[in-house]
Amino acid sequence: MNEAIMKSMLILTDFSDAAFRAAEYASNLANKLQVERIILYHAYRTIIAGSEFPVPTPKMDNLVYVENMESLAAIQDQLRLMIDADIKYDLLAEETYLPDHLNKLCKEKEVDLVVMGISGKSNLEHFFMGSNTSQVMKTSEYPVLVVPKDAIVGKDIKSIIFSTDLRNISKSSAQQLYHFLDLFKPEVHVVNVEPVSEEKYSPETKEQISQLHDLLEQYNPTFHYMNGNNVVEGVLEFSREHHASLIVTVPKKHSFISSIFHKSISKELAYNSQVPLLSIPALPE
Repeated sequence: MNEAIMKSMLILTDFSDAAFRAAEYASNLANKLQVERIILYHAYRTIIAGSEFPVPTPKMDNLVYVENMESLAAIQDQLRLMIDADIKYDLLAEETYLPDHLNKLCKEKEVDLVVMGISGKSNLEHFFMGSNTSQVMKTSEYPVLVVPKDAIVGKDIKSIIFSTDLRNISKSSAQQLYHFLDLFKPEVHVVNVEPVSEEKYSPETKEQISQLHDLLEQYNPTFHYMNGNNVVEGVLEFSREHHASLIVTVPKKHSFISSIFHKSISKELAYNSQVPLLSIPALPE
């Protein structure tokens, strides 16, 4: 195996079928990216019957931990045949609230990419997705790859759609984007969907477009400026028409009040996309 291009990949699992598909996809991807280590991770909460909140007891803590580690080991056994022998495969189960603990964990384990699955399209699943996948995407300071349950395992990432609202991207976020573009060496489509308007671009928007072109020039992208009142539908339709392998976004950071009134485009893309979505965190300069 050549020198690792990516040090550690963190695969999150809740032991669902969707999470297993994401783990399969990630394990296959790990070979191509020459990952040094895969960490299969499960976060859990211990809840006592009749209690509204997690109430840990030493005996129950140990029992739940052992059960979770056995479940992780069973997944590892199924995935081990898919990955190169040189890739280390660690198992980790912790009693914690994942969104609050994720960044600390990634820093300690030198994680380059977080991978998680997303299930089907029922209203109940959509509700839980809002308190699970989107919370990870919202709080993570590390790139998050969201893999839909119908993702094709083993499919090469040849065509990437970068969905953008033309706002400025920090140098830190741009460096993370560059890292993945350098790894995959894909065909890059930059897609901007804006509502139909008689007004032309403002001077500020024109400046942002110019900066975006400069930012990605080295990757020879094609730029697509489209009109439409539904950004998610516009991006997904473009994705289908161009047979995209991956959608990339840099989610906006909203305050608590602002988040009440603004629908997360990245969340809706992740939930509705048939191809994996890579969420690059909006980091400060």
